[in-house]
Amino acid sequence: MFADLKFIIFWWLNIFFLSTLSWPFVFTFFNKLWDKGYVFSKIISISILTYVLFVFGILKVLPFTTSSICLLIFAFIIFDFWLLKKQGFEKFLSILKQKYPVFIFEEILFLLILVAWSFVRGFAPDIEGLEKFMDWGFVNSILRSTYMPPIDIWFAGQPINYYYFGQLIFAFITKMSGISSAITYNLSIATVCALTFVSSFSISSNLVYLTLKKINWRFVLTAGLVSSLLLTFGGNLHPLYKISKINYQQNNNHFDLNYSAINKAIESYWYPDATRFIGFDPDIKDKTIHEFPVYSFVVADLHGHMNDIPIVLLFIAFIFTWGLGLKNKNNKNFYWDLIIPSAFIFSLNFMTNAWDFAVYGILFAVFLFLSLLKENNLTVAFSKTVFNGALTIILWYLFTLPFSLNFVPMAQGIRLSDSHSPFYQLFILYGGFWLICLPFVLYIIYTVFQKNKSKKTAITGSDILVISLVITATLLVIFPELFYIKDIYIYEHRRANTMFKLVYEAFIMYSLVSGYILIRLAKSSFYKLIFVVVLAIHLSYPYFAIKSYYGLKDYKGLWGLNFLKTTYPDNLKAIEWINENIKGQPVILEAAGDSYTTFNQVSSATGLPTVQGWIVHEWLWRGSYDLPAARQTDVQKVYNLLSQKNPKKPEIDEAISILQKYNVKYIFVGDKEYEKFPDIQQNNFFLINSKLVVAFGKTKIYSF
Repeated sequence: MFADLKFIIFWWLNIFFLSTLSWPFVFTFFNKLWDKGYVFSKIISISILTYVLFVFGILKVLPFTTSSICLLIFAFIIFDFWLLKKQGFEKFLSILKQKYPVFIFEEILFLLILVAWSFVRGFAPDIEGLEKFMDWGFVNSILRSTYMPPIDIWFAGQPINYYYFGQLIFAFITKMSGISSAITYNLSIATVCALTFVSSFSISSNLVYLTLKKINWRFVLTAGLVSSLLLTFGGNLHPLYKISKINYQQNNNHFDLNYSAINKAIESYWYPDATRFIGFDPDIKDKTIHEFPVYSFVVADLHGHMNDIPIVLLFIAFIFTWGLGLKNKNNKNFYWDLIIPSAFIFSLNFMTNAWDFAVYGILFAVFLFLSLLKENNLTVAFSKTVFNGALTIILWYLFTLPFSLNFVPMAQGIRLSDSHSPFYQLFILYGGFWLICLPFVLYIIYTVFQKNKSKKTAITGSDILVISLVITATLLVIFPELFYIKDIYIYEHRRANTMFKLVYEAFIMYSLVSGYILIRLAKSSFYKLIFVVVLAIHLSYPYFAIKSYYGLKDYKGLWGLNFLKTTYPDNLKAIEWINENIKGQPVILEAAGDSYTTFNQVSSATGLPTVQGWIVHEWLWRGSYDLPAARQTDVQKVYNLLSQKNPKKPEIDEAISILQKYNVKYIFVGDKEYEKFPDIQQNNFFLINSKLVVAFGKTKIYSF
C-alpha cells in the first residue's frame, strides 16, 4: 500500500491543482452555499479543460499532448486573473480566509475516500472481466491519439461510436500526471467514488443549511453524511429479503432465528443478485438490470453510467443554486444564466452517458416548472418552462455537435412494454426510499394546501429541488413498466438496458434527498426509527459486495496487469514492448474474440487498433452484425492462411489483400491466437511479406 501511496498523492495533487483554476467563478456562483461549492471546482475545471481540448482536437488545432494541456491551463490562469481583477482580489481572498477550514475539511474528506477506495481496489486491481477491456481500451486509444475523435481499438480505421467523454476525462488527467494507465485506471474508479461522496455531501448539507432558520451544524453535517453514505455505498432492501428467504428455505420452510442459522444464510448471500432481481425467476423471460453506484465501484468498470455521476451531481447543484436567485429574475422570460450552463452540462452528460441528457432534461423541466409555479400562475410557469427548455436543447445540440458529427445513435425506437415487474420486487429495490420519501411528499402537500391560504407558501428552494428529484426518480422507475427503448438486446432482455439506465439515476436522486428529508421530519420519532432501519439495511450491502469481490486479505497493489503476469506472461512482455517502442496508432492484427473474454487484450492494453475485436460490442456500436461479422471473417482468413502447411497462391494473395485493406502494420501471435489457431506456421509469414520484429517465448510480433 505504501508503495502505491505516492501514485495516489500525486494523482490527488494533479486534481487539486486543476480545481484551483475554477475557484474564482465557483466561489462567486455558489456564494450562497455554506461551502461555496468548493467540491464542484474539481469536476468543473477538469470538464471544461477536457471539453476545450476535445473541440480543438476535433478541429485539428491542438493535439492531445501534455504541451497542449499546459497551454490550456495557462490560458485558464490568464482568464482567472482577468476575472479576479474584474471582481476584486480582496473579495476572493476574504472568502479563502473565512472559509479555508471548510475547504480543508472537504478536501480531506475527498482524499480519505480516494485513498480508501484505492486501497480496496488494490486487493483486486486486475483490469480484466466484465467490460474493463473496453473501458481501458478507450483510455489507451485516447492516450495514443494525436487528434480527436479517438480511433476504435476494435474497428480499425473508424472512430469510437460510443459515449467516451468520461474515459477522455481520465485520459486527460493520466496524460497530465504521467502515471501509467494500468495504475490510473484504478485511481479513476476511486476518484469517481470520492467525487460522488463529497458532491452528494455538499448538496445535501446545503439543502439543510439553506432551510434552517437557525443554523444547526449537527443537522447540516448529518444530512450531508447520510446522503453521501446512501448514494455512494448504499444498496437496497434485497439483502434482508434474500437472506430471510435463504434462512426460510434452509430450515425446511420455517424461519430459524438462532445465530448459526442466520449466519449460514448470510454467508450464502450473493451480492450481484441485488442488481439482477426483476425477471430472474425461472418462469419469467424478462431479465432486467437495476444497478446502483456502489455496485459499480465494486466491480470497477470505468463505464459511462458511473463516470457521469459527478457531472450529474454538478448539474443538480447548479440548478439548485440558480433557483435560489429566481425570485429576483421572475420578470424575465428567458434565463440565459440557466440555459447556457445547463446546455453545456447536458452535452457532457450526453457524451459521457447519453441517456442522462434525457433523464436530467426531465429534472430540468420539473424543477423549473415548480420553481416558476411558486411565483406565477400555471400558464406562465408552463410557457416559460417550454421556451427555456427548447432553447436549452438547441444550445445542447451545438455544444454536442463536435461529438455528434462522428457518432451514430444506436437506439432503434421506443416500444410498449409487454412485461411488467411485480410490485413486491419493485418495493424490495426502491421501497426503502419510498418509505423515506412518501412522508415528506405528504408533508409538502399538507403544507401547500392546508397550512397556507395565501399565495405565499412555506415551501423553500430546498423543498422544490427535493420534490423535483423525488418526482423525477419515481417517473424513471415507472417508465420501464410502460415503455422500453429497442436496441440489439434479445427479446428476453428487452427491458434490461432501459431499466438499467433509468433506475440507476433514480437511485442517485432518491439517495441524495434522504439526508435532507431526515432532518425535515426529525421531530417524528417513529419516522426516525423507520429511517434508521432502512439506512442500516441499505448500508449492509457493501459488507457483502466488498467481502465477496475483494476478500481484503491479499493486497496486490494498483497496477492492473497482474492477471497478465500470471496467466499470459509472454503477452505482457510483448505489450510492454509495444508501449515502449511503437508510436502513434498503427493497426495491429490479433485474433477477434467474443465479448467479456480475454481476447483482444493487446489492443486494449496498448491502444493500437485491431481489425475486429469484441464482436458483440461492435455489433452494438455499429448498429448491425454485418459489418463486424465481415471483419471477423477477414481476420479468420488471415490466421487460417498462416495455419496451413502448404497454402496456395490465391489464398496468400487474398491474405495480403486483406492486410492491405485494413492498413495492417503488425501481426500479433500470442496465447489467444494459438488458442483459436493452434497450427500457426512461422514460415508462412514470409509468404505474406512479413518479418519477425520481436519474440517473447511463443509470443511474436511481425511487421507487414
